[in-house]
Amino acid sequence: MKLWALRVPGTMAEDIRRMLLQAGHIHPKAQIRRDDEHILIPVAGKPEPDELGVLPGADKNITIIEAEFEPKRKKPSLEDILGFTPGFDVIGDIAIIEADDPDAARIAKALLEYRKSINVVLGAVSPVEGEFRTRQWVVLAGEHRTRTVHKEHGCRYNVDLAGAYFSARLGTERKRVADMVKPGQCVVDLFAGVGPFSILIGKSVPGASVVAVDKNPGAVKLLRENIRLNRLDNVTAVEDDARHAAGNVKHSADHVIMNLPQSAREFLDCGILAAKNGGVVHFYDITHEDDLYGISWGLIQEAAARVGRTVECVGNRIVRSYAPYQYNVCIEFRVSGD
Repeated sequence: MKLWALRVPGTMAEDIRRMLLQAGHIHPKAQIRRDDEHILIPVAGKPEPDELGVLPGADKNITIIEAEFEPKRKKPSLEDILGFTPGFDVIGDIAIIEADDPDAARIAKALLEYRKSINVVLGAVSPVEGEFRTRQWVVLAGEHRTRTVHKEHGCRYNVDLAGAYFSARLGTERKRVADMVKPGQCVVDLFAGVGPFSILIGKSVPGASVVAVDKNPGAVKLLRENIRLNRLDNVTAVEDDARHAAGNVKHSADHVIMNLPQSAREFLDCGILAAKNGGVVHFYDITHEDDLYGISWGLIQEAAARVGRTVECVGNRIVRSYAPYQYNVCIEFRVSGD
């Protein structure tokens, strides 16, 4: 298509392009192109000579011409490249997909090409499993590593996906819980992992103190790195089993976080024991859509009775879909009694 354009020296082109863009003069549908040692910048309408006066070198280096231009090329989307919308998560500069996906190799290649912020594509070859909640991975594309730095809500986290569980999908949930903590309160995070709940609370709530517990040595090593990385002195990392740790912080916590949805039921008495009178427990579970909260609430009441305390539900919610007909839910309850 034929348009009016400014012909400017290549050495001046970027500064002039920015000025024209800011003023809204560049034609939105035409591709800027080179003409020998000059750059042709398409403009929306023929500019008057006096309009060029504000541009550097307008008196002798810039000319107004008519020229042919190609339409601006639309950057292809990931869907354009693949022909479908792939499912993937991103943690730091690592993308995660399922290794057994028939299109895994194509997806991995497209992610590296389309997302410049991604340097590694990992394929999960196992579910989250074992005592330390880890997965097995295969590198499908990019650099051969499982470690990255993930940024979330102003915090930075060293993450090694081969050594400790981490989910970027819970970022909104972590912020929601952090916003419930008041200045000066004590928090016990019984399954802290690399610290996403603990670090955010420690950094965003003035005067809060956090005891972050995990029994996975690899997770606790990263947790301690993250405490230093975020320059916190109000988060204490404890490498210990939740049962033992809860006994050491008995009746001390304003908030107890129990984010171990696959097996937190086994530790309900520990969470209830750690809460002070009036303290709130944030309990995460995996439940079927036919009974999102009933069975879980019954188990909570039974655990409270075992340790001689009473509980009152103060909220419940679906956090996310977990599997067909199953959901990751959160039940929050207040504890009373000594």
